Amino acid sequence: MSKKETPEVKETPQTPVNEIQIADIVMACNIIDLATQRGAFKAAEAGQVGTCFEKLVAFVKANTPEEVAEANEAEAPKEK
Repeated sequence: MSKKETPEVKETPQTPVNEIQIADIVMACNIIDLATQRGAFKAAEAGQVGTCFEKLVAFVKANTPEEVAEANEAEAPKEK
């Protein structure tokens, strides 16, 4: 009997589950914004949700290089 050669399995690099990126925080901000627009929070929760949202946005702004932030602002739709 001859041994069959098995194809080499290549491992793809993946972001560790316990690692968070700025993009993840931006996504969380977008989720909070969308949930707020859809009325997912009670009025009594609005203050806490807003405070959390503002902290996340401030963190993203403080930890995003200026060039990237300026490009994102130029591409972002303006609020009415």
